[in-house]
Amino acid sequence: MRMSRFSPLMKQPTLGGKPIYTRQYQLESIYGTPLKCDFILYHPTQYPSCFIIEAKWQQSGGSVDEKFPYLVLNIREKYPCATIVVIEGGGYRKEALAWLRNQEDKKLVHVFNMSEFFKWASSHITA
Repeated sequence: MRMSRFSPLMKQPTLGGKPIYTRQYQLESIYGTPLKCDFILYHPTQYPSCFIIEAKWQQSGGSVDEKFPYLVLNIREKYPCATIVVIEGGGYRKEALAWLRNQEDKKLVHVFNMSEFFKWASSHITA
């Protein structure tokens, strides 16, 4: 079984007797400054190369959607593995969300709202 280069950093107790490891993980941003992804998930059989989950919340109008290009560029150039983005709150512009969803590729594999994420997770992340 191939071990991820992240797995020694991520060992935590098992869940239901099976290993699932999650935590924040520090990276270097496109600016060369420290950047933490929200969650990096490791599972020796389901996600041996790890999987990143980024969560973005904006309840009222603001600047979260203006940060989407920065997020996408970091995912494409700096993140070490496939990533999904979970966005919720409704404070982002619908055009910005459409743009973000249009950026999906091999690195940014999905953009979900919370209910879409729960549906996806229930069939893709199991103990």
